Amino acid sequence: MNRLITAIAVVVVVAAAGFGYITQRKLAQQETRQDQPPQATSSRRPDFSLTDTNGVDREISEWDGKTIALNFWATWCPPCRKEIPVLIEVQNDYADQGLQIIGLAIDEMELVQSYAEEMEINYPLLVGEQEALNVAEAFGTGVTALPFTVIINPDGEVKAVHYGELHREELLALVEPHL
Repeated sequence: MNRLITAIAVVVVVAAAGFGYITQRKLAQQETRQDQPPQATSSRRPDFSLTDTNGVDREISEWDGKTIALNFWATWCPPCRKEIPVLIEVQNDYADQGLQIIGLAIDEMELVQSYAEEMEINYPLLVGEQEALNVAEAFGTGVTALPFTVIINPDGEVKAVHYGELHREELLALVEPHL
């Protein structure tokens, strides 16, 4: 029994390391595209709706007129978890200036609800598994690694995409011109 548990643990560690390596390579390849609009047929944000952590269907259009930082993330993603406190802080500091951070979790509802409560997340979280991946695809990002953030101006135009973990200075540089 102990050998089986050890073998499973080794497989999990090796798989996680491999995933981390692949994710870092993909992010490095995309680094030259950082802060560039996604390659999409239109620079307008796509319309979509997803369920929030309260079980309410939310339309992205409800935040029209605000600068949106749409953050794609998951509870199982270490860089995603690391940037959450920055997103909370920036939402606190810039909400009065028209910034709305929205988390789009590619994850299971129960895990997101639990994590949101633990972290006291102060911005809306929309949740979906395949549905959330479909939204990412609709933005034309082609990203297979998390996190990434799409910046949308108050007119609904996609202005930038940031691949990888966001730091406060990077986020502010992306959103401040649109506030």
